[in-house]
Amino acid sequence: MNVNKHAIKLTAAAVAGTFAFYGAFSYWAGIKAEETLTEQHQMIAAMSVFKVKSHQYQRGWFSSQETTELEFNQELLGPYIGLLPENVRPLFQGIIRYHHDVAHGPLPGLLSGHFSPGRARVETTFDMSEGTRKTLQRFFGDAEPITVVNHLGLAGGGELSVSVPKFDYEETLAGVKMTWRGFDLRLNYADGYKEYQAESVSPGFVLEAGPKGRFSFDNIRYLSDVRPGNTGVKLGTGELSVANVHLKWNESIPYSIKLNELIHLVSRVRVGEFINPSGEFRPSNVELKNLKYQIVTSEQEEFINTRGKLDFDTFSYNDSVYGPLKLDISANHLHGPTLVKLDQAFTRIPFEEKDPTQLRKRYIEAITKQGLPLLINDPKIMINTFSLRMPTGEAKLDGQIALQGLQESDLKTPLEFIKRFIALLNIELPRQTLENLVVAQARNLFTVDASAEEQPDLGEIDNLAKSLLDAQLSEWKSQKLISEQNGQLATKIDFKNGALLVNSTRVALPWEEEEDPAPPAASAAQ
Repeated sequence: MNVNKHAIKLTAAAVAGTFAFYGAFSYWAGIKAEETLTEQHQMIAAMSVFKVKSHQYQRGWFSSQETTELEFNQELLGPYIGLLPENVRPLFQGIIRYHHDVAHGPLPGLLSGHFSPGRARVETTFDMSEGTRKTLQRFFGDAEPITVVNHLGLAGGGELSVSVPKFDYEETLAGVKMTWRGFDLRLNYADGYKEYQAESVSPGFVLEAGPKGRFSFDNIRYLSDVRPGNTGVKLGTGELSVANVHLKWNESIPYSIKLNELIHLVSRVRVGEFINPSGEFRPSNVELKNLKYQIVTSEQEEFINTRGKLDFDTFSYNDSVYGPLKLDISANHLHGPTLVKLDQAFTRIPFEEKDPTQLRKRYIEAITKQGLPLLINDPKIMINTFSLRMPTGEAKLDGQIALQGLQESDLKTPLEFIKRFIALLNIELPRQTLENLVVAQARNLFTVDASAEEQPDLGEIDNLAKSLLDAQLSEWKSQKLISEQNGQLATKIDFKNGALLVNSTRVALPWEEEEDPAPPAASAAQ
C-alpha cells in the first residue's frame, strides 16, 4: 500500500513538473515569438508596396494575438491598378487586415494535430471587406484564397509556408475563362531572417479573354539560398526558370510604365527617372520558351564577385523567331562595404520625388560621396558569353570593361580618368540587323505627326538610310576597321592607356586629332 502511495506521489510530481516545465517554456517561447514576429513586421513595414495603418500585439501565457492593417501604396501602384479589370481593382484599393494566431510551447501545434517541436506555430487569417470576399469567392469558392503558416523553431528561425489553391473561373457572356493551377512557397530562415532558403512554384495559368486574346504561362519556379557576408552584402544563389509564356492579343494596348519604380519594388535598386517607356502594344503573337536565369554572389575578403546567366530557347514575335540566347556576365572585385553604403544611401532617397532633375541630382550626390572606393579598387565587368540567333543572323559579344589604377586625383582630370579604362571587346553582328536599326531610326527622325497633310515617303527615307549606311560601311572596310563575311560584320575594340585600336588599327580619339595648321603668315612686302 505504501508502495502504491509512493508511486502515485511520484506520478503526481512528474505530472506537476511536466506542467510547470510546459508552462515556463510556453511563457519564454511567447517572449521569443513576439521578438521574431516584431522583426517580421518591421520587414513588411519597410516594403515600399505597403503602408501600415495599425499594428497591435497581445501576448498571453500559452497563446498570443497579433493584428495588422495594411494598405497598398497608391502613389507607387496607382498607375498600374488602373490597368486591371474593374472587378479586380478593389483587391488593391482596400485595407488588408490580418490576424496572427500564435500558439507557443514545446509542441505549439499540438491542439491542431501538428506534433513538431518549436517555439511557436503562427496561423494567419485575413479579414476582408464584403466586396473583396465576394470578388475572391468568384474565383476560389468556399476555399481560403491564401493559407499562411509560420513554424518558429526551437533555436530561432523557422519555416514559413504560403499556398494559394487552384481555381477555374468563367464568365460565359463575356467569353472570359481563367485556369489557375495554384502557388506554393516554402521559406526556411535562420534567426533574424538574415539567412534563408526559398522555393516557390507556380504550375501554370491560362486566361482566355474572348475575342481580345489569350495569355498563359507554365511552370514558373524560383529557388534562392541567401546568407550574409562579412561586408554586409547578401551572398548566395538565385535561380528562376519558366517553361513557357504565350500571349496572343488581338487589340492594341496603350502603356505607360514607370520602370524605375517597378525595378526598385523588385530589386531595391533605384535607377531614377531614366527608363520609363510609353507607347502601344500592337496586336501580336508572342511566345517565350524555356527561360532560365541564375545569379551567384560570392565574397573574397572585402570584395564581391557576382555572376549572372540568362538563357532561353526561343522568343517568337509574330513571324520572327529569336533564339537561342546565351548570356553569361560577371562583375568582379567590387568593394563590398561601398556597395552597402550606396544601397543605404539610395534607400533613403524617396521614390515619390516628382522632379526627375532633383532625383538624378540626389543619386549623383550619393554616388559622389559614397562611391569612390568602388572605382579605385579595380572593378571589372566580364562579358563571358553573349550570343543570340536572329532571323537575319547571329549577334555575338565577349570581352571585358575595367577600371585599373584609378586614383582620386584622376577624377579632377577627365583625360586621366579616361586613361584608367580598359575595354577589350569582340563584336559580331548581322549586317541586315544593323540596317534594320538604322532604317528604324531614320523613320523616327523624319516621320511627322500622323495628322499632318503631307507625309514623307517612307520608301525614300529607307533608301536614303541604306545608302548612307552602305557608304559608311564601305569606308570602314577600306580602313580595315571592320570585316564582313557571309553577311556578318565583325570587329575588335582594344582600348588601353588612352589609346584605341579597332581591328588592330590605331584610331585617333578627338583629343588626339591634330588641328588644321594655321595659314602661313603673309610674306613681307617686297
